[in-house]
Amino acid sequence: MINTQPNFALNTHSNLQLNGNCGFNIQNDRVSINIDSIANQRDADNVSGTLAIELWALKHPYQGGNFEGVALAGTTIGQILGQHFIPACQYDLIFKEPPVGNWHIVLMLREWNGSAYETRDAVNFAVPYTASWVPTVIKNPTDNVISVSFNETEKTEQSDKKAEAKKPEKPAAKTEAKAVADPTTKAAAKKAQSAKATKAQNRTDTLCLNSATQKEIASIKGVSTKLAARLVEARPFNTLDEVLKVKGMGAKLLEKIQGSISL
Repeated sequence: MINTQPNFALNTHSNLQLNGNCGFNIQNDRVSINIDSIANQRDADNVSGTLAIELWALKHPYQGGNFEGVALAGTTIGQILGQHFIPACQYDLIFKEPPVGNWHIVLMLREWNGSAYETRDAVNFAVPYTASWVPTVIKNPTDNVISVSFNETEKTEQSDKKAEAKKPEKPAAKTEAKAVADPTTKAAAKKAQSAKATKAQNRTDTLCLNSATQKEIASIKGVSTKLAARLVEARPFNTLDEVLKVKGMGAKLLEKIQGSISL
């Protein structure tokens, strides 16, 4: 997906600015971001703090101040001297697909103030981004059977619950008779239900790298104890690219555990 102009920059009256045309190009799990220039209009001796370029998905266009949304991609770009600028900026980053729905895409220039990143300038893209359900096709090579699995969502789970509620209940006497005749059936069903609940919980829970303990991080499959210690030492993380810079965290490993972590 390519999105360039038309877009509109937020008038933040900031002396750190995104200038000219800005755009992004999404290809599978990567996104390339293009900016004509990033400028520091402060006095010549006023160096910026560490700057970051971040792409966000928000429910409404960004109007300044605090916001809530989903971080799609980001990277730090260092500092800029006063009265200087970086021309022809291009960044190739890991892209995180937002949840299902319609989103407003915002490109932000953020500055580290010593304790957190603050937004200095932003560009709201005019064309909204729609994230939809994507079916997964699975082919069994042994029996040549193809099955299609759709992503589970709260909507489908609620529909399943309604369908189950409409099913006629079996007579109590028949259920009791079956339990007496085959006592292992009830135990097996309870065990299967517990396993299903555990699997569902594992699928939705994510581990926050910025607050989890070293032991909890090391419990993620593929993360060693040494890497967990380095992650704890290097945090807080504001973007996935910062996580990628930790020694021992390769792009393949990050892609593998991305669905199990959050910032």
